[in-house]
Amino acid sequence: MSDWLPPGLFDYGAVLAVEIDRRLGTGVVGDAENWIEMPRHLDNADPATQPVPWGDGALCVDLGPDDAGTWERFAEVHRSETNPEAVAVAAQEWRLPVTPYRWLPAASAQRGGISAGGTVPFASGIDSGTSGAARAASGIDAVHVVDLTSMWAGPLCTELLGRAGAHVRKVGSVARPDGLVGTPMYDELNAHKTAVELDPRHPAGRRDLRELLATADLLVTSLSPRALANLELLPEQLRIHHPRLRTMAITAFESDSPERDWIAYGTGVHAASGLGWLSDEPQAPAYSYPDPLAGLLAAGVAVDQLAGVAPQHTRVSLAGAVAPLVGWATCGSTANAPTPAAASAGVSHG
Repeated sequence: MSDWLPPGLFDYGAVLAVEIDRRLGTGVVGDAENWIEMPRHLDNADPATQPVPWGDGALCVDLGPDDAGTWERFAEVHRSETNPEAVAVAAQEWRLPVTPYRWLPAASAQRGGISAGGTVPFASGIDSGTSGAARAASGIDAVHVVDLTSMWAGPLCTELLGRAGAHVRKVGSVARPDGLVGTPMYDELNAHKTAVELDPRHPAGRRDLRELLATADLLVTSLSPRALANLELLPEQLRIHHPRLRTMAITAFESDSPERDWIAYGTGVHAASGLGWLSDEPQAPAYSYPDPLAGLLAAGVAVDQLAGVAPQHTRVSLAGAVAPLVGWATCGSTANAPTPAAASAGVSHG
């Protein structure tokens, strides 16, 4: 397994952790490294997805359990295409989680919307001492959250809310279980939640979910925009029955980027950001570090939403969450890393 992680990762995580603890209460997050290095300290790390050489570059082919056959057919059809960018676009049309490895100095000029802005993308730029954030911390035990997320980023966000006292209901089904079920990471990321068995793809499950949302303050999802639309969970669809419900969508890429509807996991975001190609050849990370960064970021945004100092509907992306690391890698130093006051990259309003 590769041991590579981007420079500034733990410093950045520590800044986010401090800001969240100011909002939710000291000790809710604690040591950010505990969350960022969960796969290592829980012995839950899978072998890193290695770069796949393709044409004049490389691809991150981060297949799910049902994708192998589709990928084989796709690769045969597109074998003559030598441009990894074009191959990644075509793969997304097949609903495959494939992204190009980008060379960092040119990353901001590529198709992606991952900027090298050098700011910490926290919440809506609200200072941590505002009365709104303080009200959210004091009243968190009255908050009801519906968690329609899986794996790492979304569950981390909602687990931190649960640890602060929020009532979190984790929605799942036997037919489509969370990919971490049965692992130590799953247990730690879902320790302060109530499990609810339902499948929103079916009418009965849809009705049960609507009942949960009727009493919820916040819905957190990690589904693709396409899946949210199919389940009638986009903000404009939810306004009909749940006009006061706050929503947060955790996605791979930003809402204003060409990749906004792409399917990708943390390793794919790492590849597309340029952070995976800082040396002579593309590198896989030790584990999917964009996920915990996005989870920490999302928890802070959620607190501001609940306090009424952030928009009712937000979208947090893994790509936006790693934007400061891209900026620091570009300038070659984290010495002048900014504080999170008034930063907004990685958070959009829906």
